[in-house]
Amino acid sequence: MTGMALDAPERLRRQEIGADIEALVYTYYDAIYRLALSILADADEAEDAAQETFIAADRALAQYRGQSSVKTWLFAIAINQCRHMLRQRQRRQTITDAWRLARILLPRPALPEETMTHTETGDLLRQAVAELKEKHRLPIILRYAHDLTAPEIAQILQISEGTVHSRLHYARRELKQKLETGS
Repeated sequence: MTGMALDAPERLRRQEIGADIEALVYTYYDAIYRLALSILADADEAEDAAQETFIAADRALAQYRGQSSVKTWLFAIAINQCRHMLRQRQRRQTITDAWRLARILLPRPALPEETMTHTETGDLLRQAVAELKEKHRLPIILRYAHDLTAPEIAQILQISEGTVHSRLHYARRELKQKLETGS
């Protein structure tokens, strides 16, 4: 096999850890950081979560079997890391409205007069998303903030694709109701 280019799963299976983990960090760090930021809503915690994700990935590299894409594998690790950090945060304090997702969830309007309306809408949307139960909030964030497909979300959250569709449906319905009533 010398001289032939190896695909990512094969390189990972060969445990070229030094080179491969660096390549993974180089390729996926920004996406993992944005995911962590969208879940944790804190830049410092997102940075920590992204770093911990790659440390955990480095440790688990030998067990990676290539059954999912490298991106979904890393997203699953990152979500587990974020869940752990949220549990730690909840032990220290009650989670407050810390969602700062306007730039991720909604595009920026071009005209200044649209900015105020857009900001108000973004604030309402972030608040409504933050109030969703985790089982509905995570699929919404993964689908709309990170543009993942239902099969990718299913792999990351380790649930069936049908469950993803169901949770997205109920989350959208709940968001619509919250935004219409303002509660």
